[in-house]
Amino acid sequence: MKKFAILCGLVAAFLCLAQNANAQYITEIHRDRAGFTDQAGLPISDAELINLIGPEIYRETVVGARKQYQVGRKLIIGGAIGMGAGLVSVLGGLGVLAASSEDYTYYDGQYEYRHPESPAGEAFGIMLMATGYVAVIAGGVALDAGIPLHIIGKSRLNWVENDFNERSHAVTARFGAAPHGIGLTMNF
Repeated sequence: MKKFAILCGLVAAFLCLAQNANAQYITEIHRDRAGFTDQAGLPISDAELINLIGPEIYRETVVGARKQYQVGRKLIIGGAIGMGAGLVSVLGGLGVLAASSEDYTYYDGQYEYRHPESPAGEAFGIMLMATGYVAVIAGGVALDAGIPLHIIGKSRLNWVENDFNERSHAVTARFGAAPHGIGLTMNF
């Protein structure tokens, strides 16, 4: 009688579990910026990623590729901002210089010379232009360094994604009623 009760309890437990026993494991990963998502679009944690691709590939490829991708992206954004701000500064300096420079005006057949209104304005215009040139050069250097870093990091992360997706296969486990009782089916 005890064996029958244990058997009935196990069957009931397995039938309760059978509703959710169709476990689908991560069969493919997709890159989402510097991270990864599964086939359903849910983010994959670093611990899950290590289990999927292995600790060596994670350490040797993913960690460095993420750093390259993120540093490259920050350099690109900073370089673009620096170049834009530098260009605005150069144009502003030119405007200040034009407003405060010597000027000849033609009135009734004669040229009239006008002195600069502010010598400090000329100095400020030159300072703005010099600062703008420095910002444009620094922004260009940041862009020159950031673009290759970003591309290399992105391609290394793509390699991890493609390598895992080529090696993985769909694995499913089903537990439920069978024609002659209860059965477990695994497909891989």
